[in-house]
Amino acid sequence: MSGPPKDVEGECNARLRIGDDWGDNHATMRCQLEPGHDGWHREVYANVGQQVRIEWAVDEGKDEGPGEPVEEPVT
Repeated sequence: MSGPPKDVEGECNARLRIGDDWGDNHATMRCQLEPGHDGWHREVYANVGQQVRIEWAVDEGKDEGPGEPVEEPVT
């Protein structure tokens, strides 16, 4: 994909830009919850004075592979 994503009718379409942290075209998130927690992983940080909360299901740190593409958004 080149350029910003197109808006989708009926969806919020808010944007969040996450920077490339190691110059490898990836932005790494690190779960801040206690070891062995149940449920989704979470990282919370501030961006332009506002809280950002990212949650995800898979731990790519256990397998440093590229991961699988997601066809449908997870809600």
